[in-house]
Parts: sequence; C-alpha cells; structure tokens
Amino acid sequence: MSAEESKPVEAPAAEEAKPASPTPIFGASSTFGGTGFGGFSGVAAKAAAGEEGATAGEEGGEEEAAAEEECQAEFKPVVQLEEVEVSTGEEEEEPLFDAKCKLYRFDNDAGEWKERGVGQGRILRHKENKKIRFLMRQDKTLKIRGNHIIMPGTTIKEHGGSDKAMVWSCVDFADEAQRMELFCIRFASAERALEFQKAYHAAAEAMKELIGAPGFVEQSEESKAADELAAEVEKKAAVEDKEGEEKAE
Repeated sequence: MSAEESKPVEAPAAEEAKPASPTPIFGASSTFGGTGFGGFSGVAAKAAAGEEGATAGEEGGEEEAAAEEECQAEFKPVVQLEEVEVSTGEEEEEPLFDAKCKLYRFDNDAGEWKERGVGQGRILRHKENKKIRFLMRQDKTLKIRGNHIIMPGTTIKEHGGSDKAMVWSCVDFADEAQRMELFCIRFASAERALEFQKAYHAAAEAMKELIGAPGFVEQSEESKAADELAAEVEKKAAVEDKEGEEKAE
C-alpha cells in the first residue's frame, strides 16, 4: 500500500454554522419558510375583518333604521283647508216618503220623454211651517233633479204603459227657476208606485188645509200629448230591465 493510500481521509470541512433562527412567533408568516402557521394567521385575520365588517354593517343598518324611526319631521300643507258645514236645507224637514226611483221629464220641443236621473225620490215636510215638497237628488252627484212644493189639487195618474210609473204636472224649481214640467216617475215595483201616489195625494190635501185651494189649471194639450207617448217610457224601461237580467245571468 502506498503512502498516499494510507493517509487518513480528511473529513469534509464542517459547514459554516448558520445563525440560529429567531424564536418563532406563533402565527408569523415568516416562520417555517413563510407558510407554517402563517396561513392560520391570514384566515384568522380575514375572519376577524369579516366579523368586524359584518358588525359594522349591522351597526350601520341599525343606525339607519333607528334614524328612520326617530325621524319626526312634520310637513305642513301648502294650502290650509278649513272644514265647512254644508246645509242641504233638509235638516229641518221630515220624510213622508223615501224610495229609489227613476225620473223622466217630457221635452216639448223634442216631443219625447227624457231621463232626468236615478236617485232617491222624497216627499218632505218642514217641521216648523209644515210646507211639503217633492225632492229628488241624483245618485253620487246629489244634483237636484226635481224640487217643487206640492200644490193642492195636484193629481198623480198611473202611467198608461206601466203600473210601476206615475205621471203628474207641476211648477218645478230644480234648475233654480220656476218651470212648468210634466214628470214621470218609475219605481221598482207597482206597490212602491202606489205608495208614492197615496203619499203625494195626502200631501196635496195637507197643503190645501195649510194654504187653501188655489185655482187649478186643467191638463194642457202638451200634457195630453205626453200621455200618448207614455208607452215609450215603458218600452225603454222594459229594454233596460231585459238587458239587466241578461247581464245578471
């Protein structure tokens, strides 16, 4: 064996000692090669941030809700309207008759019956002066469609074409001007029409005792012509009733 071969093999030089790592901080991202518990730290941080954000959001929502609830602002209308009591003139009257009806008037120029409206037909007596009048207001609008003092001697006749309708002439004041009118009033039943006739005649007798019996003008030629057209009212009413029944079916 040669001398070179007999030389002891030298051990490799010891690697330079690395500086000791600093004491790892739990949760620090630099520990264990930047991973280690760093991931936990990031998750925890995000979760904490999320919780803080949710808490902040909830607090913000609660604050907004509280702000809405606590809002007590008052807004005054631009125009102040005062409540006004309206007098119809019926407060001092008592009803002697009251029923739903349809009122027609005879148009002399056209030579035909024209509808005035549908509403409550009433016979009213004043509580103090005892005067009695006929009043008819249209439904919904409450517009006056018939309004006149029931004069002594006034006669109501059954309509020639229907026992549900009655015809009479009078001096009416519905349009705020005295006007001679020929009215036809129609009810839902013949019984109701008969009740109206009796109530109107009773009112005429009461007014006769109250103010006396004035001269009564006989039925004019125009009124007679209106009676000849009485069947037209019934025809029109019959058509309306038939249409109503068909719709109901």
